[in-house]
Amino acid sequence: MATDSGPAAASTVPGAAGEAQMKSPVQIRISNTEERSSMLKSFTVYIVQISDFGRSYQIERRFDDFAKLHTDLVTYDSNLPPLPEKKMWASTDASTVAERKPAFEKILRYMLRSEEIVMEKSQALWKFLEMPPPGVVAARYMFKTHRLNYARQCGKLLDPKYEREHAYRLAHESVIKTNLLVLASELDVARSEVSGARGGGGGAADAASDSAKRRPDPMTPGSGTDSSSAPAAGSGGGGGGDGDAASSTPTPGEEQGAAPTTGAVNDAEAAAIEMLRWAIANGGEAARKAFFEEQGVAKMLTLLFSRGRDAAARAASGEDIAPHPQIRSVMNALVKAEGERYPKVFAQFLTSGGVKLLSDARDVFQSSQGFSEFISKLLWIAWDEETQTSFLQEPHDKEALGLLSALFPSPSRTARVCAGLLLSCLLASQLLEGKEAQAAAGVYSLVEEMVNSSPAWIRDADGTASDKAKGGKIEAELTAFFQSLGQNEDRFVRILNCADAPWRLNEGNLPNEESPLWACCTFALWCLLKMRPKPARLANLRMALPTVAQAAPHRARWLAGELLLMLQLQSPAHLGDNSPFGEVDAVVEMTYQESAALEVALREQVDHSRQNLRLELEQNQVVISSQRALTQERQTPPALSQQPWHKPLDEVLRNLCSVRNKLTGMVTAAETSSETACGHVRDVLQLELGGDGADADDGQLTLKLDGMREIEASYLAKKRELAECQETLKQQDKLVEDANAAMERADGAVKEARRQISDLESQISAKQRDAQGKRTMASSDFSALKGQVMAEIDTIKQKQAKIRERAQKIQAGEPLKEGGTPLDATAAQEEMGRLKAEAAQLKARHAELQAEQARIDTDPATLEQQARASEEAVQRLSQERDDLRGGLHDLENEHAQARQIWQESVSHLQGARQASQLAERECSGLKQQLDA
Repeated sequence: MATDSGPAAASTVPGAAGEAQMKSPVQIRISNTEERSSMLKSFTVYIVQISDFGRSYQIERRFDDFAKLHTDLVTYDSNLPPLPEKKMWASTDASTVAERKPAFEKILRYMLRSEEIVMEKSQALWKFLEMPPPGVVAARYMFKTHRLNYARQCGKLLDPKYEREHAYRLAHESVIKTNLLVLASELDVARSEVSGARGGGGGAADAASDSAKRRPDPMTPGSGTDSSSAPAAGSGGGGGGDGDAASSTPTPGEEQGAAPTTGAVNDAEAAAIEMLRWAIANGGEAARKAFFEEQGVAKMLTLLFSRGRDAAARAASGEDIAPHPQIRSVMNALVKAEGERYPKVFAQFLTSGGVKLLSDARDVFQSSQGFSEFISKLLWIAWDEETQTSFLQEPHDKEALGLLSALFPSPSRTARVCAGLLLSCLLASQLLEGKEAQAAAGVYSLVEEMVNSSPAWIRDADGTASDKAKGGKIEAELTAFFQSLGQNEDRFVRILNCADAPWRLNEGNLPNEESPLWACCTFALWCLLKMRPKPARLANLRMALPTVAQAAPHRARWLAGELLLMLQLQSPAHLGDNSPFGEVDAVVEMTYQESAALEVALREQVDHSRQNLRLELEQNQVVISSQRALTQERQTPPALSQQPWHKPLDEVLRNLCSVRNKLTGMVTAAETSSETACGHVRDVLQLELGGDGADADDGQLTLKLDGMREIEASYLAKKRELAECQETLKQQDKLVEDANAAMERADGAVKEARRQISDLESQISAKQRDAQGKRTMASSDFSALKGQVMAEIDTIKQKQAKIRERAQKIQAGEPLKEGGTPLDATAAQEEMGRLKAEAAQLKARHAELQAEQARIDTDPATLEQQARASEEAVQRLSQERDDLRGGLHDLENEHAQARQIWQESVSHLQGARQASQLAERECSGLKQQLDA
């Protein structure tokens, strides 16, 4: 007897007061039952299906197993549901099984919800379920009373010896929600208890912490002497451990009234965070969905800022604090796991209170370089249009802008660059209604600061050794950040959108210089200069750079000129390569329009630098003159009377001596600065774009340029010819492909027609044989054969009756012969096996005889009618075959024509390919002349 039951209701784990119940990670149901026999009687086996944090296995249990479990555990929980009544002679009845199955399920589910039973020392329930020790540890983690102790033990599932087989439990939604609950609220309560315990007797708490460190590995079954540590293996589990020094769970009696220690709370926090990181990185979409449902991003950032404030309170004055590395690793894992979906996830976080959370944490990252970098990069990674819109939604739009404003004065240059990119994207997206001018002013100010402190062209010889060491470190960090900006194409496109916003959003026309769009364009151009991307990535922007270099505001003009210069310097490095001609187009020498724009922008920038240097020189000379006058005055002795010295005058003279020494140092430094400035001015004044003595060189240069223009004209003509040849080649390729496809279709049609003809011939032969067999049977006499079949069927029935009689005697334990002795268990089992095999053979033969009897009982008239129907089918199939043979001839002609067309197309393709190769060689020769 076997029965199946449908899915049972999911059990839940009870939470503490005010805490919502969550679905239990261990689910059970009795999927079916089987009736089995022993030497003395039959019994029912209940097959229990167990879901261990999502992975299923099954165990087999009898009524006696359930009865022993109930007896062992009813003393721990008096509300345990009662056991069904024991029935000695009706245990396999359908009614008894139907009554027991739901009762057993109810008992097991209640036990999984009972904290007393789940935590009891003998682990009777877990042994009954054959749950491995790591599964028991994770299941006990769901109960709040013992949660912090089991948090550290659950964290050990990430050890190499457990991770591969058991860490999957950490990605279950119940564990993720429990970890977030621990981090969001329970750890703060535990820390309050620690503070109270220290006030009343810190020595006891510290002693408890030391005792915990000496306890054995909770994951090792049977290790140590504490029976309430991690559960031992169930039936079939091994024992012994490797002696890890790890914390173990105290018994319920020990835990009552025992305050946690600081070390235990910190270990629990670290374990919960690491479990979350592993679940997000390895648990798949379901794990991250549970994380988002519990507002995981908000809870992790809240914890991050809380730990940052704690660290700031403990840090020395002026010491920078960094974000908690474990919490940061959780966010990094989330960004990596979500990939392209991360901006949408972060936008939802901002909409549901994330902006206020970040804004309230301004006190943390305004004074911390590490926090400001982390927050600004977190925003930038997700900064697509949806995130920008969510960021500026009412009613938190003012807080959002305040958050960006707080990033601008950050001590981190990387954070300030990120803030500039964030604000530039908002300007390019035109989301700052009424605040564009203020935002543009902030971006312009940042651009000027960055251009002066981190220019795109840096000479290694500038500055002293100490200045270079300090600045080099900052510049290296900024360079690494810009390299990371260019690695992701979506984020690179955001910068390009800022760069081309002025003309992209004005139908291709440049706006006036007062437009706030020039601010985001200017900042994006500086970023592109620092990133130094390949010219191919700037192909679309490059077409507009000459116009920008001539008609934009002055800072945008100069940066556009520098970007054109960078592109020109990068181009020759590729012209010498054997690159495809499509790439040569992107790096060919600059056009006349680019040359003129580059010359105007650089000349204007040089003039501006000259003016600035002259102003600085004049200011330095004024300072030097005033300092020299003060020095002369100081060196003139004061006209003192012959009267005795007075104390006030003595004090004045001492101060004067001190000032004299300071002024001497200042004059020396000013003179050195003046000499350096004069040298720079002389260098700039000597820089001329042309001279009278260069006329002869100009003539030679003009001749060379004329020759290069002729070669360039030939090169461009050959390039056009090559393009035409390549287009012809593509057309011929298409014709060959079409001809080949037509030939293959014709070939397929021929093969299909031949296959259909072959199938029809096979059907015709089968129908002919069938008609012949029917007629033979209609004319035959089967009366003798019928008698033989009936006699054999009767004999089989008699043998089957004898087999049933012997089987009943064996099952009842009766002797097979009168006066004999019953068979022992082994002999009975062998005899039953033999009888079953013999019964199966008789059953199969009986079926064959019944089929033969049905065949020979068929009416001759019916057989004759079936034979005529088969002959008619033969005629119809023969006609279809003849029609197909006629169509096959036409298909073969079409195939021959398609093959001829294909051959002609291949010949034309070879001619086009030869012409293209010739044009390519000529073009390559002209390009080499240009390179020379």
